[in-house]
Amino acid sequence: MERLFIVCTFDCSFEYYEETIEKFVKEYGDGVVIDYDLNKINDHKSHSFYNVTSLEAFAKILDNPFAREWDKANNCKDIVYKLDGPL
Repeated sequence: MERLFIVCTFDCSFEYYEETIEKFVKEYGDGVVIDYDLNKINDHKSHSFYNVTSLEAFAKILDNPFAREWDKANNCKDIVYKLDGPL
C-alpha cells in the first residue's frame, strides 16, 4: 500500500470538486483507491490523503481522458506527495 498527500487547486466550487472526486473514485478507483480523506482549505483548494494499492495504477487513473478534460475545464492542478513512515 502507498500513502499519498495531494494539494489541489481548482477554479470550480469546492462542492462541485468534492462531488466529482467522489464519482471519480467510485468509477475509476475500484481496486486502486483503498480509501481517501478530502479536506477543504478554501473554496478553490483542497488537501487530501489517499491510500492506494499502487502508484503506477493511481497515476493511470489520473491520466485518463475524463480526468485530463475535467482538469483542463476546471483549471485543476495537483501536487502529489508520497508519504513514508507509519500509518
